[in-house]
Amino acid sequence: MSSPSDFFQVFGTLGEDSPSYIERPADNELMDALERGEVCLVLAPRQTGKSSLMVHARARLRRLGIAAAIVDFQPLGSHSDPDAWFRDVVYQIERSLELETDSIEWWEARRRLGPTQRFMTFIEDVVLAENKDRVVIFFDEIDSVLSRPFSDDFFTTIRALFNARSSNRKLQRITFVMVGVADPSQFIKSRSRTPFNIGRQIELKDFDSSSLAPFKQVLGAGSEPVVDRIFYWTAGQPLMVQKLAQAAYSQPAESRTTTQVDEAVQSTFLEAKIEKDTHLKFVRNYLLEDNKKLRKTLKTYRDVLENKEVPYDGQSPVHTRLKLAGVVQTAAQKLIPRNRIYQHVFGLAWVRANMPRDVVKLVAYGSSTALLLVLLWFLLVQPLFFPKFTSYQTQPWFSEEIIYTEDSSIQLTVQLPKVDIRKIELDGREISQPPTAGERKIESIQIPLTLTLGANNHDLRFYGPLWKENFERRIVIVSYPMSQWKTPDPEMVRVTAGCFEMGCGAWDGECNEDEKPVHKVCLDAFEIGKTEVTQQEWLGVMGFNPSYFDKGGNYPVENVSWEDAQEFIRRLNKLTGKRFGLPTEAQWEYAARSGGKQQKYAGGDNLDSLGWYRGNSNSSTQPVGQKDANGLGIHDMSGNVWEWCQDWYGRDYYRVSSERNPQGPETGSDRVMRGGSWDVVAQGCRSAVRVFLAPGYRSSFVGFRLSRSVALGP
Repeated sequence: MSSPSDFFQVFGTLGEDSPSYIERPADNELMDALERGEVCLVLAPRQTGKSSLMVHARARLRRLGIAAAIVDFQPLGSHSDPDAWFRDVVYQIERSLELETDSIEWWEARRRLGPTQRFMTFIEDVVLAENKDRVVIFFDEIDSVLSRPFSDDFFTTIRALFNARSSNRKLQRITFVMVGVADPSQFIKSRSRTPFNIGRQIELKDFDSSSLAPFKQVLGAGSEPVVDRIFYWTAGQPLMVQKLAQAAYSQPAESRTTTQVDEAVQSTFLEAKIEKDTHLKFVRNYLLEDNKKLRKTLKTYRDVLENKEVPYDGQSPVHTRLKLAGVVQTAAQKLIPRNRIYQHVFGLAWVRANMPRDVVKLVAYGSSTALLLVLLWFLLVQPLFFPKFTSYQTQPWFSEEIIYTEDSSIQLTVQLPKVDIRKIELDGREISQPPTAGERKIESIQIPLTLTLGANNHDLRFYGPLWKENFERRIVIVSYPMSQWKTPDPEMVRVTAGCFEMGCGAWDGECNEDEKPVHKVCLDAFEIGKTEVTQQEWLGVMGFNPSYFDKGGNYPVENVSWEDAQEFIRRLNKLTGKRFGLPTEAQWEYAARSGGKQQKYAGGDNLDSLGWYRGNSNSSTQPVGQKDANGLGIHDMSGNVWEWCQDWYGRDYYRVSSERNPQGPETGSDRVMRGGSWDVVAQGCRSAVRVFLAPGYRSSFVGFRLSRSVALGP
């Protein structure tokens, strides 16, 4: 460290061997999370060392034998074509991981696939095929993506790869890190899509005073007061520490004083024109530009500067903008100024100069009539007569809730949002007003409803105080009495009693941990549906088709929860006098493997002939019974839709399973699903694959088939 060039680096990313790189708690927190395979979010203001953290994390990962790639979004420019953009991302991954595959040639050869599907396939078929150990991909400058028209597609693709881990063991070897100046709420903007709800946030804090020892060492003996003064002004902001320490180093040793630091602060920051300093210009622009809540942002920031208590709200877009701009930080769950330099440059005078003019003054001195009408619209007319609503479903992944009943009237139980409520409306009719959130002790209310035959669609709206958030729920209540039920005739296949080795054996080759150990299971004779329950069969008993692919007939019914399946079975048994149910997990696998044979898929090793999956489904379910049957004459046990089983899920249940007619764990939080679906890769359709979901979950890839114990008789 004999010269400034050896140590100081004011701008740019610090290399993995840089002597001035200082580890912070975020370094170990990020490494710990990545070694556990978590998706990580490193979201922080400009010039706080995000990219340097990323480079050093990559070096540490490589030393552990973990492949790590960096994709820098900034050089990708302003692509409006998602195909070209994803192609360039794939090319960066190829270069960073030094893959043997020519990514451009690979990409162009698969143009029949859309860009997001091609990207996912590249990850699985190329990245994970060429790297047999774990892989981490860092996406740097993710804020550069947010303005692209296909940004939602990118982030939903990353989430899809993460969610697919439950059914695709190979994908458990890859994870991702998002790095940039952004908030997760910005990742997916479409309200018709689920928000980006994965990832662990890694908080990248400024240096603390004890971590500045390397600067004291390079500045020489007696420099402790100088470094302390630098910290006094910067509070450890990395860029500012580097700039001021470099300025001190440029002076003769005897001139390195606290006074010299103050002078450097004055000339470097306090007297600088914001327009000419790239860092200060970014802070200003981030605060002021494209800010729909500019007035509220500056008023909140003014309160912070005036030392008023501002409790931090992580869900507030105003607080998020102030933190990402870099002018505030949190301490004891309150917003406080980040450091003295920002307080001076972006002080109260700056706030006053940039505060949108007061509404009253605008009305008094401007061409007030039009402005007043606009203000009346936004502040009074729209909130009162044209309010906006946020979806509030009891299950957040549903766009609507479905309730099945035989009755013509019910008492609807309504869960209340945990906020103050001004009024509640059901289908435009105001109902009883609950007490405020702070006063009430009840979490739900009962609403009596009279129903018509079939599907009754209801919109339930919760109005918050004026100018506060409103909520809505969509509810479908299906009234279908027994007199309307149509008796289906589900075709069942008899499965003779027998024993088999349950679980994933060496003959499969792609086993997950919860599919082991292979263990002996013996089953009594039973019957199982020749196909999955169809939409026609469901509609005749339930009176409403909930399927996303609402095509009727012999298409499998989907978008049904485990609980919905139980209601269908209850009605079917009441109607027929028989004792249908869902197959146990053991019954399902025994039947899928043609009576316990060593079959990778349900009927053999050629999935294209046996089932509908991502490679051949055309992104949809298909009519049942179109693919080859397995050895017992049963169709579609691999692919088309996941099938609910009766059992609770237990990750280690195979280690304690009973040998005779196992029923699964006694309790649990999730129910087992088997068989894969139209939307998963081939590995997810293996006979041994086990996945699990909450019993109330509905989705376009979830259905079921019936079973019946022969021993129970009719």
